[in-house]
Amino acid sequence: QICPVGAITSRLSMYEYRPWMLKRADTVCTYCGDGCRITIQTKDNQLIEVMSAQGAGRNNGDLCAKGFFGYHVSTHQDRLRHPLIRRDGVLVQATWEEALELVAETCVRLKLAQGPNVFAGLIGARCTNEDLYLFQKFMRLAIGTNHIDSSARYGQINGVRALRRVQGTHRWTVTFEDIVSADALLLVGTNITETNPITGLKVKEAVKKHGAALITVEALQPAVGTISNIANLSAHHFGVHPDRFQTVVLGLIKAVVEEGLVAQPLAQRAPAFVKATGDAVKALAWPAIETQTGTTSASLKDAARAFAKTAKAVILVGQGVLRQPGGSGLMTTLLDLLLLTGHHGLAGCGVAPLAEGNNDQGAVEMGAVTEYLPGPADLGDSAARQHIAKLWKEEVPQTPGRTLLEMLDEARTGTIKAMFIVGENPAGSLPPSAKANDALGKLDLLVCQELFLTETAALAHVVLPACSYAEKDGTFTNTEGHVQPVRHAIEPLGESRPDWEILSALSVLLGAPLEYGDAKEITNEIRSLLPGYGLLGAGPKPARPDNAVVSRYLQQGYAEDLKERYALSGSRFEVRGSGKEQTLTLLMQQSLFHSGKYSTRAKGLLQIQSTGSLAVNPADAGRLGIVDGNPVRLSTQQGQMTTTVKLLDRIPEGLAVFPEHFDQDLRRLLSVTADPHTGVPYCKTARVKIERV
Repeated sequence: QICPVGAITSRLSMYEYRPWMLKRADTVCTYCGDGCRITIQTKDNQLIEVMSAQGAGRNNGDLCAKGFFGYHVSTHQDRLRHPLIRRDGVLVQATWEEALELVAETCVRLKLAQGPNVFAGLIGARCTNEDLYLFQKFMRLAIGTNHIDSSARYGQINGVRALRRVQGTHRWTVTFEDIVSADALLLVGTNITETNPITGLKVKEAVKKHGAALITVEALQPAVGTISNIANLSAHHFGVHPDRFQTVVLGLIKAVVEEGLVAQPLAQRAPAFVKATGDAVKALAWPAIETQTGTTSASLKDAARAFAKTAKAVILVGQGVLRQPGGSGLMTTLLDLLLLTGHHGLAGCGVAPLAEGNNDQGAVEMGAVTEYLPGPADLGDSAARQHIAKLWKEEVPQTPGRTLLEMLDEARTGTIKAMFIVGENPAGSLPPSAKANDALGKLDLLVCQELFLTETAALAHVVLPACSYAEKDGTFTNTEGHVQPVRHAIEPLGESRPDWEILSALSVLLGAPLEYGDAKEITNEIRSLLPGYGLLGAGPKPARPDNAVVSRYLQQGYAEDLKERYALSGSRFEVRGSGKEQTLTLLMQQSLFHSGKYSTRAKGLLQIQSTGSLAVNPADAGRLGIVDGNPVRLSTQQGQMTTTVKLLDRIPEGLAVFPEHFDQDLRRLLSVTADPHTGVPYCKTARVKIERV
């Protein structure tokens, strides 16, 4: 982009234009939670290229491969351009009037016959805040149910629950600038270079330019390769399997307690908390911790000292925690670590969960999850309900709603009869063992608003073509809680419409009109409902902990699950293979060049990575008798599939990693379990048998 003579040129756009021919629109990338500012350049309603400006946006002009080369997905030839209605078992093209009237008539009939709670709604976090807000308002007012969920349920909700429990805020208490200026950084389960590349640059800047002490707890090892490895920069690295992250964190807390690093102000403020956590970790034996983590007590004590004896400390928590069993509990324990070392509440310090989806934060804030109203406020919060009812001029339903997996269970049993699914694909995201197809196939009405005919949309009774981010206006909220404007670069393809506009039209036909002239009207309503929401400027002011909530947690809240959180990790999987054993722990992860399934329709990214392969450690490959490029068969009790092997030193022994973006066949091997507290579906790990084909 900054090559002074133009010798380095994007193959995707060269020779297609002259600069004065192009129109430009500043908007926000949709590929991860970092929320990078981008400039889309267009000609004749075609996307020509993506650029950025040095110093612009939260990314300061930096872009990753996904943001720079992945823009063609919005104008892909498979985009839905007309409404579809199922007739005689086949989806056929229809007019908007036919499609909307069919949906409205069916909804009215079902609602009159069986009430509003036979309906449920699911929305994707790639939608704008305006889409998300109007969706939950549509479900709660026009339909009358709290059966609402979003893709924030896949992991982000674990982080939000822990933050709200301990400090009363769902947002970070730090910013990107605080990461750069931190004295110590603790990364747990982030794989940050590939999942949140621009946040990863902030970490690298802190280490390389400011000498920050970096502590990493990751399911990878330091290794030189074609893709940067954050563990290479770590001063204190603990490469363990995902189900052992908790053990490392407990080892760090044990070291803090035993080395006398507990902050004296906290000991005076909350002696019971300090004693309870201290007693819990003292009961853990160092030999057991060393055996589970493959490290030494001395290493953990060194890392604990490096973290505790600094002025500014930041903890970044990734999908390796948030999307694994016990994610909310481990997030809470990391907040305990920050409390014990005296960093909690200090400017520039905090625990920051990294969002996977570009608008996971917005989904929670807009109330697009069943347990929260916009704010977010608890569904049972009477003051929040009164405030919202005053603005909406109608009462919010009181009946508790259902989470994603609960919706599918009730659809399977016939309790839920109709679903609205906007930009989400449970039939393609969840493994077959979740039986999403069976559940969706039993519905009397399935309405999908989508860009493409996904696995879920293919089951629908009505499919409504929606706009991509490049064709709509609104706002996104990035992982740090920064709200940024989204502006359309091209006109809607075919007859597609913005999601909020479709929902508004349906509400009118249902007799509960939610009418808006444009997205800005919805933005203004959100601002009037949520004080502090809005465009936060170049330097956003981070949230501050609620002292009353922190005190309540320190006095008694911590004790609710202390015993469970302060126990060594259970052996869900054997860590190391031995002898002629052919099994490894399979872990599904993101890659640098893709984000979900969305990016697999971007031609620029497919030229870099178009298929998935199984990454294993060379020592495991030698034991199994396989070499780089060999075809192998993976099998579990659920099923089997064949793929090729790639040897990587960065993968620890006993672990095998596969990119989740190409898991169409691999999903057959996985089972799914729901978190008993947060309802998060866990389906990213399995014990697999590997045989050379």
